[in-house]
Amino acid sequence: MKTRKKIAVIAIILLAIAGLAGGYVLLRYLPAYFRPNTAFAKESVVICIPSGTSPGELVQQLTAEGVLDDPDLLRALLASRTTPAAGFGGRYTVNRGMTTRQILNLIASRRQTPVNLVMLPARTLGEVAAHLAGQLEADSLAILEALTDQQMWSEYGFTRATFPSMLVPNTYQVYWDITPPKLVARLYREYKAFWNEGRVRQARDIGLTPLEVATLASIIQEEVLHPSELPTVAGVYMNRLRANMPLQACPTAKFAAGDLTLKRILKIHTQIDSPYNTYIHPGLPPGPIAIASLQAIEAVLHYNRHDYLYFCARADLSGYHHFSRTGEQHARYAAEYHRVLNRRGIR
Repeated sequence: MKTRKKIAVIAIILLAIAGLAGGYVLLRYLPAYFRPNTAFAKESVVICIPSGTSPGELVQQLTAEGVLDDPDLLRALLASRTTPAAGFGGRYTVNRGMTTRQILNLIASRRQTPVNLVMLPARTLGEVAAHLAGQLEADSLAILEALTDQQMWSEYGFTRATFPSMLVPNTYQVYWDITPPKLVARLYREYKAFWNEGRVRQARDIGLTPLEVATLASIIQEEVLHPSELPTVAGVYMNRLRANMPLQACPTAKFAAGDLTLKRILKIHTQIDSPYNTYIHPGLPPGPIAIASLQAIEAVLHYNRHDYLYFCARADLSGYHHFSRTGEQHARYAAEYHRVLNRRGIR
């Protein structure tokens, strides 16, 4: 009997301890499920969690950024869960009033808030990489490495010369932690979507391929300060192409010289022996000299029909141009413009 009593007492004690432990756990974790645990006053905040973040680093970041009211609740909940093998990471929107459980489930399930990735016209792939890196987790060096991967160029059917035509400036929704190779793959899909059957037909109707459209668009983009002139300048170059006249486009001489910032094109520049120099090589260059804007591409596809063969910057330095039908008329405008440059000491 005594043994049975002892066993009963021990059982009661163990049950009491279990009850206390259960009560402690209940008290410890219930707030994580039901109590709001946000410390900010705004409707929501966006957090960017670096890939591979550990549980401890996650608590530290959300505390430092003023997201959590009680970091211990997240710490306790994390201790009861298995951490993803790759750690935490991504971009998320946390709404005011969310519980600890809701916040952790959001992050653990990777229900990310996409980035509206803006790709702008640019002169170099380095500029593209730098601008994209400012909006994504990947750094500019990693993005540039992906953009200049020769194997990737080949897989997508491009070369060093033609690859810039694959980049179509626009706004795209992507995840903040997208890897550079996946980013390039996405840009290729957007390129294919942009050059749909309708646009390819438009290019064919004016006697150009998508590559040639992008190449001419990159030239007129560098020529023009005021977008309203884009279709007219495109029309000049289309007329010269049809007449088998050299384009004699100043931006191509700048590109051949390796300096698109040149303020004045001299004879030494027009004589550079480069396939990009349209002063000495007929037709279009082998590829774009810059990443052309959508506006410039559309200006080529819908260029103004006229009979101008020349254009020259106005002497008032307004950025607008005089358009001419004859070489003689163009020469007068050019002489006037160069006199102004000489007076101002622009070399």
